[in-house]
Amino acid sequence: MIRHLIFKGAVLSMALLTFGSVASGTEDPIRKHSSHYKAFLLADAQTGRILDTDRPQRLIYPASLVKMMVALIVLEEVDSGKRRLREKVLVSRSASKIGGSQVYLREGEVFELRELMKAMVISSANDAAVAVAEHVSGSRAKFMKRMNRRAWELGMQRTRFHSPHGLPVRRGQQPDVTTAYDLYLLALELLKHPQYLKWSSTRLDTFRNGTFQLTNTNHRLIRNYPGMDGMKTGFYSKAGFNLVATAKRKKMRLLSIVIGTPNHRWRSFLTTSLLDKGFKEYMAVQLNPTGITVRPTVQVLNGEVERLKLQTAARAVVMLNAQEQQQVTMQVRIPALVEAPVVAGSRLGTLEYMLGGKVFYRVPLQASHDVGPRSLLATLTHSLGFSLD
Repeated sequence: MIRHLIFKGAVLSMALLTFGSVASGTEDPIRKHSSHYKAFLLADAQTGRILDTDRPQRLIYPASLVKMMVALIVLEEVDSGKRRLREKVLVSRSASKIGGSQVYLREGEVFELRELMKAMVISSANDAAVAVAEHVSGSRAKFMKRMNRRAWELGMQRTRFHSPHGLPVRRGQQPDVTTAYDLYLLALELLKHPQYLKWSSTRLDTFRNGTFQLTNTNHRLIRNYPGMDGMKTGFYSKAGFNLVATAKRKKMRLLSIVIGTPNHRWRSFLTTSLLDKGFKEYMAVQLNPTGITVRPTVQVLNGEVERLKLQTAARAVVMLNAQEQQQVTMQVRIPALVEAPVVAGSRLGTLEYMLGGKVFYRVPLQASHDVGPRSLLATLTHSLGFSLD
């Protein structure tokens, strides 16, 4: 068993980067309207840190937000080389019979996968979602298993998918259910695929050789809110109006989730209020650059030197408000002992940053230089208690 040592301390200095502004003493723009939403969440999309949330584990109906999982599965296959966006998809009879938002697919039509994906992401086309699901897995039932398995892999513990489209169910059927927190996990994973934002930021496009117009279901905010480029709307009467949104300004990207508002105006208002709060109250702060040496050093067994310096393997930039910037502490976790030889760059510990005693960001530590094994002569003299000095 490897024993680790933990060393705690204060953060002596932080570099404030000019990616945002700091405001204090402002009234909470969301909770005063708590009767107009079921849940919300605001996060730093780059680190995944949750900045604010209310009722994140409340079970809700996602409606068309389920299509984010369809998109994730497809883009993961595309990015891994298993699938091509230009491959052909044959529309089935069942896909042509789906109601709600649609592009009026007809049985036997053939489209490129990318065309159906655009229709699904931009205009929330339910028939396109079903056609994609059947194409990828062979049947809707098999694709549902993939959706739920991927949700489980992402840690979406309270999510159950029963459709690739999110439409309301008939009596006796089970509805899709999830939480704001689970949608946050899904959105973070989907943001790893830039192609999705290319689609979700498109206000207008065409389908079926230019004969059908695709209008983004989030076109108002895409047009009017600076930096917004995604991600997905959802609505039916019992679900309310839902929106998973993301916006980037300079090097700051925020993720907001608003669930269950009574109409699209409240959905837009609460979304922009959340994002405004994030951009105004939080600032990008560099906690450490890459390659900075940390203390203490690590003891080396049977090495040409007895102590090894460690350095940060990555730059740490997080979003903090003014109060948090004064409260950050850190701790270093390192092995009590390492045995030579050691290669420069080997991962040998972790630098952890904390707020309120809880770790919110981790930076890997690595060996700053090679350490070769102790020579035979040095080993002999060391064991005999002699010195070569």
